[in-house]
Amino acid sequence: MKHFYFIVFLLIPMRIFSWDLEKEKNGITVHTRVVEGSELKEFRGKTKLKAALSTVISLMEDNPNYVTWLKNCKQAEAVKVLNTKEKYIYIQNGAPWPVNDRDFVIHTIFSQDKNTGAVTYTIRPIANIVAEKDGIVRGTLKGFWKFVPVGDEVEVTYQLLSEPGGRVPTSIANFVVVDIPYETLRKMKEKVTESKYINSPKHPDLILPDPK
Repeated sequence: MKHFYFIVFLLIPMRIFSWDLEKEKNGITVHTRVVEGSELKEFRGKTKLKAALSTVISLMEDNPNYVTWLKNCKQAEAVKVLNTKEKYIYIQNGAPWPVNDRDFVIHTIFSQDKNTGAVTYTIRPIANIVAEKDGIVRGTLKGFWKFVPVGDEVEVTYQLLSEPGGRVPTSIANFVVVDIPYETLRKMKEKVTESKYINSPKHPDLILPDPK
């Protein structure tokens, strides 16, 4: 009996923090999960891109153009480039009335697995880089982008936990954690077909997979 209760005890945290499928459409899946102490759920969006890894990375490095595909993004710029693998990026997101716009300052770190070729952009909040602005609520972002080359495709994972600051109505909060990853990945599928990214010079630290 003690053994039974011990197993139940172990399973309870797993059930609370497990991923729930919220949407599956157009080759995109979105899962969410509750994170203790967080107002918003964490989301994880996945899809596959018919593109070369170098094309996808060129898109990721074009920070100002995030406004054309990153859902709700109104402004994006690298405010400080530390080196070829690390940046501080400022992002401002629009929000539906009556919620104020949010902004975020993130530290992104580029890394690549030499064996699989998988590229990860780790995202974490950074303070005291950009002053807060009147009428815009400062939030934080923590998560990652992961791009795994498989044949002529790239498998994408976009996982993020946002602390938006201030108060966000529950109805809006529950909607955005599904809408943001889905619409972002949907637009990303379109953007990687643009010649400006297909023909861009590759990232200096990117190791391209051997052609099969």
